[in-house]
Amino acid sequence: MKCKICAKADVNPTEDIDKVIKAISNVFEYDEIMVEDQYICASGNFDTIKKFGGELKERKIRSAARKIMLKGITSNKIKFKLSKQAALVGTLNLVEDDLSPLGEINVEIQTNQVKKLIDYLAPELK
Repeated sequence: MKCKICAKADVNPTEDIDKVIKAISNVFEYDEIMVEDQYICASGNFDTIKKFGGELKERKIRSAARKIMLKGITSNKIKFKLSKQAALVGTLNLVEDDLSPLGEINVEIQTNQVKKLIDYLAPELK
């Protein structure tokens, strides 16, 4: 399945840039990372999202994640947010609103098979 993934997180003046990189690395196995003064953007392809999918399954949060991802569909993209603080400690937490003063990791997945990708990451439970 072809897709392009971008995980972007702002780096606040009080944050350690290495910790923001670690938070993203704990969730995604990206191909490239762009480090700027005010944000970090990690990108990759389908392989980048496999670790994320495994975490959804392991933590048994696929049903909740599915709902959030379905809400985030726009044309050929899926957009959702992850808690940056949770990701830093190796926990996956999808959020619907900006909950943390430090901000979230904004994830955008572009694919021509949006529904199929969501079904792969978080299959509908029957």
